[in-house]
Amino acid sequence: MSQDGLEDPSAQSLQGAVFHPGSWQELHRVIELAFGYRGDITLELKSRERVNGYLFNRVLDGPHSYVEMFQADHSRPRRIPCHDIHAFHFTGHDTASGESWEAWARKRREEQDGEGRNFI
Repeated sequence: MSQDGLEDPSAQSLQGAVFHPGSWQELHRVIELAFGYRGDITLELKSRERVNGYLFNRVLDGPHSYVEMFQADHSRPRRIPCHDIHAFHFTGHDTASGESWEAWARKRREEQDGEGRNFI
């Protein structure tokens, strides 16, 4: 898979990364990365159209696979067939970057302790 701006997806935020999947397996892997990303992405379609928004759903079951996005400039979601996708650009800020359950729970405990209540 050709990717720009990212050495190891698990080691850092995907923000700024660009992926050009070279196979069906790579396409599915990048779709899963995009689905877990908590920021906007831009899909570059084979038609050269660019679609910017939040990927909120995917169906990956053969020739009728697709992704669904809330586009940044439209009020209705858009369904895009997977075979139309050329590249993924992780353009928006990942709102979950650097966050984890442990960090959230620790912060919540500190807040609760400050108020004299127990948490967890």
